[in-house]
Amino acid sequence: MKHLPVALSGLLSAAALLASSFAGAPVLAAVVCLMCLVVSLGWPQLMGVAARRSLAAVILGAGVVAALGAAVVSAVESLFFWSSVALAFGVMAIFVIQVVRGTGRPHRIESTIGASSGVVVTTTAAGWVAGLRYPAELVGVGGDRTGLVLIRSPLPYEDWGVLGVTGASGELTVVGLAALALCVAVLLACLPLRDLLAVPLIILGTPAAALGVGLAWGELTTLFSVVLGLAAGLLVSAMRRLLLHRGAPAGRMAALAVGTAPVAVMGALVFFAERLLLV
Repeated sequence: MKHLPVALSGLLSAAALLASSFAGAPVLAAVVCLMCLVVSLGWPQLMGVAARRSLAAVILGAGVVAALGAAVVSAVESLFFWSSVALAFGVMAIFVIQVVRGTGRPHRIESTIGASSGVVVTTTAAGWVAGLRYPAELVGVGGDRTGLVLIRSPLPYEDWGVLGVTGASGELTVVGLAALALCVAVLLACLPLRDLLAVPLIILGTPAAALGVGLAWGELTTLFSVVLGLAAGLLVSAMRRLLLHRGAPAGRMAALAVGTAPVAVMGALVFFAERLLLV
């Protein structure tokens, strides 16, 4: 029960991303901003740092700028530009806050490192928005499929040309597949099993589930299905192991932030997987 807030926040975040991936980039960006809010409220509490309000504002502001930037840019090369800018200025703002606090303040190093890691989490969450817009809006149709093993579903689907990963007409997107894989991974992580059984189950079960979804729904590929499923499984299994060894976070908001953070970070993996694998 003590890990229930962590599991619920992770599951709800992934489910919200899955649902919003069908509604388009604006709705998905709003969900990402809400995730950044949860992380920003709980991260300073989790790290036990001072100046929590100012640092939380920086963590939230960096994430919102990155998400909105990914939602409005018109060039593929600029999709992660605002994430880089927000990360740089966010870390700079954290150092400025520490300087303003004055000398002799306790836990300045821990506060700086902890808040900077929070900025990394929220700015990488923009990868969910960038990942949705990359194939759906900015690449166009008729993409080259060289080197990708295409799975054509036995069920009816819309053929949109670029691996069918656009969500405009009910298609399961790469973003939706990754969010669904995270949901499966979190559910597997909640099983009351020892690490010896739970970790292999999560790492192997999540790619298997993602591959099964790719076979049954949409024009997805074995490559995307396995890569995203494996990434989700590794991420969640590592977080599960850490929580069991370190114990549940102290504080409700800290627990919610811990559950949301891996889901947010997965956004960067989704986007860069598309850039590397979608040719």
